[in-house]
Amino acid sequence: MGLRDNPVAMVVGHVICILFAALPVQLFYFVGKPYKRGFFCDDESLRHPYHESTVTSTVLYIYGFGLPILTFIIVEILNVRLGQPNLEPQFEKPFLRYRVPSFIQNIYQNTWPFLLGATIQQMVTDIAKYTTGRLRPHFIAVCNPQYLDELCKLPYKYIVDFECNTKYTEKHLKEMRLSFPSGHSSFSMFCMLWIILYLEKRLTVPCVMLQAGKVILQSLFFYIAWFTAMSRVSDYKHHWSDVLSGMLIGSVTCAVVFTKIAPISNIKFYSCSVRQDQDPSEPLEQIQQGEDDHPSRVAETVLMRPNFGLP
Repeated sequence: MGLRDNPVAMVVGHVICILFAALPVQLFYFVGKPYKRGFFCDDESLRHPYHESTVTSTVLYIYGFGLPILTFIIVEILNVRLGQPNLEPQFEKPFLRYRVPSFIQNIYQNTWPFLLGATIQQMVTDIAKYTTGRLRPHFIAVCNPQYLDELCKLPYKYIVDFECNTKYTEKHLKEMRLSFPSGHSSFSMFCMLWIILYLEKRLTVPCVMLQAGKVILQSLFFYIAWFTAMSRVSDYKHHWSDVLSGMLIGSVTCAVVFTKIAPISNIKFYSCSVRQDQDPSEPLEQIQQGEDDHPSRVAETVLMRPNFGLP
């Protein structure tokens, strides 16, 4: 008996995979200790003031998880309304005696690999953070090392043994060593790029004129990730190389998980022009099939690409 014949076992398996991938992230957060890196006395990049985050972690996780899932729901419901083909069914039998509608199965098939990819991305980021222990740009402001003037009599001296004399909490002292790579940049890029790829795969546009609208929508999601990443530099939370590395990690993880794990299939485009007796919501594939069934009918079909005056 396959997993499709046992939907409960399938869902439990997906949940276990996600929790297993998330376990190292929780261990890093609660018991992990970053590598204690020293600093050069003449390193001006560590002497920036401390600023609160423009994009807080709460806001990051709200839009990072909320926007993709909301997009899945809206697009899959829209596809059902327009008669788009469903993904391959996950549940061949009822789930707890309940027959799961196809669009809910579609939403589920898009959601669980996204959550799994998000945890993988976070784990990759945390491994780099805790093993490198790079100091944040506001290190001096947060730590305020004791006897700094005496320790730094020689401008090019590398200081390893120092004590912090600060008003900030232990959490701040831990976070000041987790600059590389940027977690905000990695997570936001992963989530927004996932939406962009998903929209490219599953969002139906009636004709080429509305393709521009989809591109604009995809661009807006990229701008969100870009703004989040740039705010980490302006807030002195990360060095520019931390942000660049974080964006790269998020992008690569998203691309790999989306193409190798996510069961998201292409959809069929609609034709902008149909026969007078043709239902506008009928996909182009069905229109062309109708031509074969009725040779006397001539249906005008329009390719889903812009016309630049080429033959």
